[in-house]
Amino acid sequence: MAQFRIPSLFGAAILGAGLLAGGVAFAQPAPGAGPGGGPGARMFQQLDTNNDGRITWDEAWGVVTQRFQAADADRSGGLTPEEFANMYPQRQGRQQQEGRGQATGPRAERMQQHRAAMFRGLDANRDGVVTLEEMRAPAEMRFRMADANGDGAITRDELPQRRARGEGRGPGQPGAPTAPATR
Repeated sequence: MAQFRIPSLFGAAILGAGLLAGGVAFAQPAPGAGPGGGPGARMFQQLDTNNDGRITWDEAWGVVTQRFQAADADRSGGLTPEEFANMYPQRQGRQQQEGRGQATGPRAERMQQHRAAMFRGLDANRDGVVTLEEMRAPAEMRFRMADANGDGAITRDELPQRRARGEGRGPGQPGAPTAPATR
């Protein structure tokens, strides 16, 4: 079965920025966290604004809109690459609180490349600015993908589960478990 992630541009533009971006799997429990635990639980709680255990499109889009407006420092109605990179500042703060600090070295470079690629993908008219209108269609698509039963809302049960590191990978692939040594 194919694995997909819903990044956090919504939490990351939606489901962890959300349905579009951020690069973090949206509202997925951390391995071993169980129901209601881990960073995915925090994201789910942020998106479930009426606390009914379901995330509707209106709730999800409302969070995306709030994050967009907070990141739009010059109030131009569009995000520059710099503003886009600041769309999820709480994530950086949480990493510092957890003692992880800012990503450095190759990881920071990969994150920057990922953000730049996401920005280019969202900038439909290639004008160097991402608007809410440009974010809407990809966010709706991600939302519909996550709504496994098609009832117009996402529950915790519909969220894809993260695989443990190396799980489901074949021999010789990065992250695959190594064979035990034989004598």
